[in-house]
Amino acid sequence: MSLFKTTNQNLPAEAYPINRVREEPVPDGPTERISQKTKRRLDGRRNSAALALVVAMVALNVAGVAGLLAWRALKARAAPARPEKTVTTIAPQAGGGYAVAYAQEPLRVQVGCSAVMFLDLDEPRANAGETVSDLRYDSRCGDQPPSLTLGPGATAGAQVNSGDIDAAGCGQAIRTRPLGPGASVEVRKGAALCVLTAASPPDMVLVEVTDVAQTGIAGMRATSWKVTG
Repeated sequence: MSLFKTTNQNLPAEAYPINRVREEPVPDGPTERISQKTKRRLDGRRNSAALALVVAMVALNVAGVAGLLAWRALKARAAPARPEKTVTTIAPQAGGGYAVAYAQEPLRVQVGCSAVMFLDLDEPRANAGETVSDLRYDSRCGDQPPSLTLGPGATAGAQVNSGDIDAAGCGQAIRTRPLGPGASVEVRKGAALCVLTAASPPDMVLVEVTDVAQTGIAGMRATSWKVTG
C-alpha cells in the first residue's frame, strides 16, 4: 500500500477549524450600580436607626416629666393641711413721724376688790409709781366692772372701736374725740384706747384689753410708737 504525504500532517490540532474554541469576553456586570445601591441602603438604615433613637429619647423624656408631675401631685395630696394663723393687724411702720418702740407687750393687772394699780406705758410696766403712771386701773366690788383713766404721765387719750388701728389713727382719734377730765373707759374684753404720753419724745400707745377674769384681774397688751415729728 502506498503512502501519500500531505502538506498538513504536522499542523497542530487547533489549526483545524473544527477544533477551534471561540473565546468571547465576559462582561463584568453592573458592579458600580450594585455599589451605589448598597451605599444608599446602608445610609437609609443608618438614618432609620438615628430617627428611632431620637424618638426613643423624646418618649423617655416625656415619660420622665409625666412621672415627676404625678409624684408632685401625690406629695401635695399627702401633705397635711397647715392650720391658718390668726394675724392681728398692727401697722409697725406708722409713717408720718412715728417709729415703733414695742409691739403687743403683755400687761397683767391683779388686785383686790376696790383697789388701784398704776401702769407706765413708756416701758411698759404694771404696778408703777403714781407720779409716772400713764393709766390708772380701778377695781370695783360687786357687779361693777373695773375702769381705766388717764394718769399724771399722759397728756391725752381717746377710746377707739378696736385694736385694728395704727399710730396715725390714734392721733386722729385723740384730736377728734379725746377723753375729757375724769372720763374713764370700762375694762371689758376687746376694749381699746390710745394714750399720748408726756415723755420726751412722747409715745403714742395703743392699749387693748385681752381678757377679764374675776374681780380685780385683767389682761392687756400695749403697742407703742415714738412720735418723731
